[in-house]
This record gives sequence, C-alpha cells and structure tokens, in this order.
Amino acid sequence: MAYFAVSYQLNKQKDYQPLWDAFDALGAFKVMRDFYLVDTANAADELRGYLAQHIDTDDYVFVAPLGSEPSKQGCWKGTQAWIDARF
Repeated sequence: MAYFAVSYQLNKQKDYQPLWDAFDALGAFKVMRDFYLVDTANAADELRGYLAQHIDTDDYVFVAPLGSEPSKQGCWKGTQAWIDARF
C-alpha cells in the first residue's frame, strides 16, 4: 500500500461532484477543501490518470507520494487519526 497527498484545482465554473465521487470510490480522506490523503496500491501516475478522467483538460491535479509521516495544523476532523493509522 502506498500513501499519497492529492490536491486539485478546477478552473472556471465546474461540477465538482464527479471528482468527489472518484475520491469516495478510492476511500480517500478529505483533509481540506481541495486536498485529500489516499492509500492505494497504484503508482502516483496511475492515481493521477484515474482522477484526470473526472476533470477537464484546463483543470489541475497534483499527486505526491508520502514517504514519511506528514505534519499538519488545523486540518479537518479525523486527519490525525488517518495519519496515526498509517505511520
């Protein structure tokens, strides 16, 4: 299992629901408005490719592997529990 930090930006007026549904299908944890933590057996480029299917070509998605325990302040409820369960 690999752990990833994923951020996105949908430009212009967009329907976010397809992307949110994709995150839900992955079992992703929402840390902040446009930022998720994901654990998956996929590689970073595979995860990015999956998410890219749910956004337009003018939108952005960034996937970064987590090699060590992340540090946070002021994230949404449950974030520390997600981190503690994995690191």
